[in-house]
Amino acid sequence: MHKIKILIVEDELIIAEDIRMQLVKLGYDVSGMATSYNEAVDSIMKVLPDLILVDINIDGDKDGIELGKFLKTEAEIPFIYLTSHSDKNTISRAKKTQPDAYLLKPFKADNLFASIEIALSNAIKANKSTDSLKEINETENQEFILKDCVFVKKDNIFMKIKINDILYIKAEGNYLNLFSINGKKYFIRSSMHYFSSFLTNEYFFRTHNSYIVNLNYLDEFSPTYLKINNQEIPLSKSRKEQFFSKMRTF
Repeated sequence: MHKIKILIVEDELIIAEDIRMQLVKLGYDVSGMATSYNEAVDSIMKVLPDLILVDINIDGDKDGIELGKFLKTEAEIPFIYLTSHSDKNTISRAKKTQPDAYLLKPFKADNLFASIEIALSNAIKANKSTDSLKEINETENQEFILKDCVFVKKDNIFMKIKINDILYIKAEGNYLNLFSINGKKYFIRSSMHYFSSFLTNEYFFRTHNSYIVNLNYLDEFSPTYLKINNQEIPLSKSRKEQFFSKMRTF
């Protein structure tokens, strides 16, 4: 019988270990433990969990609620917030990400068990699955990024996206969000360095460590940002001079 795999995202190791022991006693399989947003995303890609327990206060620039946004909009994996905070601001932010449950610390094993089972049951009813991240793992192979297009798998179909139809690219850890002229966003596993090697069109320009834009679709710019399709994209100080020089040559 398949054991439910659960990832723990908690930056206090003693608490994380206590939760791990509770989960094992309850009959679950702990797929890993992460202390930050980036560690969590990497762990998800290595061993795809069925559910994630997310502490709201974790190490790094992005807290657990930012991770919740990723899990809701990109990964589509059910998740439960763990927190010792019940203030209005924290709850208001958390609600916007629509977690499958919200557990206040300290909690008992029976409360943890009930929250997990209800979250999983609701996820099945809502047809939530981890298929999207399985697809990301499958499309990691380099042969799906070709000279003038990239194939992204969705619902067992590989969809062709012409590279020149990409408005801009945003890096997130080891993954990229591709924003297309059709108004859709595609999520693939690739480094910015590797993917940029396919951007032979001179109109692609890296404005920031995390962004590459297609200047064909530039709407406006300033010394600190560019705007494409009403999206403001940062222009770093180190690339500002190069950007203005490039604009003069077009």
